[in-house]
Amino acid sequence: MNSMLEEKGISFKEIEQEIFKIICEVGRDLTKEILERYDGKLHEERNKSEFRDKGCRRSTIKTAYGEVSYDRHVYQVRDDYGINRSVYLLDENLKLNRIGLISENYVELLLSSITEMSYRNCAEKLSQTTGLSISHAAVWNVIQALGDKLVHDEKELVETGKKEDLRGSREVPVLFEEADGVWLNLQGKDRARRNYPKAEMKAAIAYDGWVEKGLGRYSLDGKVVTAGFHKASDFQKIRESMIASEYNLDEVQIRLLNGDGASWIKKPVDKETIFQLDPFHRNKSIRENLSHKKAIRDVMELLESEQIEETFAYLTMYKDSLSEDTEIEKAESLISYFRANKEGLVPYHKRVLSMPKSPEGIVYKNMGTMENHIWSIIARRMKHNHSSWSIKGGNHLAKILAKKCSGKLYEVTEKLHIPVFEEEKLEEIKGDILQAGQVKEKIGKGYRYPVIGRMLGLDTEIRGDRRKLLSMAGY
Repeated sequence: MNSMLEEKGISFKEIEQEIFKIICEVGRDLTKEILERYDGKLHEERNKSEFRDKGCRRSTIKTAYGEVSYDRHVYQVRDDYGINRSVYLLDENLKLNRIGLISENYVELLLSSITEMSYRNCAEKLSQTTGLSISHAAVWNVIQALGDKLVHDEKELVETGKKEDLRGSREVPVLFEEADGVWLNLQGKDRARRNYPKAEMKAAIAYDGWVEKGLGRYSLDGKVVTAGFHKASDFQKIRESMIASEYNLDEVQIRLLNGDGASWIKKPVDKETIFQLDPFHRNKSIRENLSHKKAIRDVMELLESEQIEETFAYLTMYKDSLSEDTEIEKAESLISYFRANKEGLVPYHKRVLSMPKSPEGIVYKNMGTMENHIWSIIARRMKHNHSSWSIKGGNHLAKILAKKCSGKLYEVTEKLHIPVFEEEKLEEIKGDILQAGQVKEKIGKGYRYPVIGRMLGLDTEIRGDRRKLLSMAGY
């Protein structure tokens, strides 16, 4: 072996790749055997008068170790209307009526990748690191199917909310809410239809406070994230329904809303919600519209000391002292922005005189996390790298990104019908398929795989790195 490594120059990377291919082949063969055994068991135990055997048909399921093709029986049944239809007992028992017949594990790998990279890069990564080669078009199809199901579920949630049947299990005295939007590039027909190159992706987050994760490090607790290309009224209905499905709003005493002052943000479903102008956007507007450092400092100090009327008086005096039209326009813009959001200029903790006691382990801090969340939820994945989106496609991906931010990414896979082997059924069909602990006792140390079965790859032409590897293994 040492001589071959030195003379032939085979690397460990090549050995690893070849072993991985063989293991994937073994996994595919084992899966095929289990599926066909189970189908045979269902075939024998079926009600023969109800399910008429019409032979076998081939199907393929995509797994993390490659495509598994297997044969299963098709049956003819007569429905309640007297119409004959075909059914596959194996598919129905294992709930294999899914998108493209992709396994749950593979979908989870796909989801974790698509939230970080483009469809093309996601397909390349999965093809390189698993036993299944997949195209970027196939990745796109899966995401659209999952996103479409999430959109459908949101609509059902809104309809349930209209009947006042939504009441989540979390009971908290204070609910913190933040919202913002980011403009994304549109593509194709959506760009032409709107006669504008961009559309606003709305995003909102609700949480019940902060929990300490380490010394001086805090994270939001109980996050509910909503995102999508929606009209303002539709977005608010979806947002309220998602919050109500998580929280018991009857028990919430105070609802606080942080935002940049956009009209759609300031129209929550609950009219008693206390609005706060986002500190980041407030200070950003001051710096962008005031040219003098002293004026910037003075306005911030007045706001910090809650002198709102004095702030407007100062800004008016400042505007009157200017001579350049551009600076005057900027000062007027700032005054208008502050007047439109006057009620939110003072932070909530300085207005709410008596805050309810926080639940154990929860602390209340200053709001203003939305700018960071709009980046982590939407902008990092969807705004840059010359990305452009259709309304439907962008909406679907946004729903998945929102699930990830909520810490519920893998709940998305539950929107597919995932095959589940019940333990007792697996015990019945696996027969003499060996478990790891039985191998030594059953076959002993002298066992060589080709004696009982076949060495994968030996029944085809052997060449290249596979020949080297088999030579090293003694074949």
